Amino acid sequence: MAYHAINEGSNITVYSRSSCESDSKYGTLYNGEVFTFIKEHNGYFGNYEIRFLNSSGGYGIGYINTGQYGNLAYSGTSVTESALGATSCYRFKLRRALNVVSTSGSAHTSLSVGDYVYTRSATAGESNPANMYIIGYKKGSAAVTSYTGFVTLNYSGGSMFATNFCLQKN
Repeated sequence: MAYHAINEGSNITVYSRSSCESDSKYGTLYNGEVFTFIKEHNGYFGNYEIRFLNSSGGYGIGYINTGQYGNLAYSGTSVTESALGATSCYRFKLRRALNVVSTSGSAHTSLSVGDYVYTRSATAGESNPANMYIIGYKKGSAAVTSYTGFVTLNYSGGSMFATNFCLQKN
């Protein structure tokens, strides 16, 4: 299952080919950088397909074969929200306006800078890996809205969680 991850260790080399041969170096994931872990690549045990902010500013496809990374959800603020069933979840504040979509991918609502999303995991969407599973959101001073769907993350503005990624801990 694909999920949004964060590099928790040293730099990870990204390759353009699934074989991860040294002559196909494509980029680098730095400590604290967010990316999407797609799956282990068939045919190359220990090599993994990812999506990441490439040097052209796009959400590109790459491959890694090492690294220390964790689920992005755990980088959020752990909260217990009664509107979401009073169970523990993770909250993120938006640095950029983002769209919320249904599980089928149709538009649901738009969120503004400063709004919040809530999740229990950072599962990526199957048809759009930039989508991250959510269980609710909060617009401005309104109450938290329970909603099972996805928020479409924006990697183009930056992928460093501490400084310029579209989500921040708060």
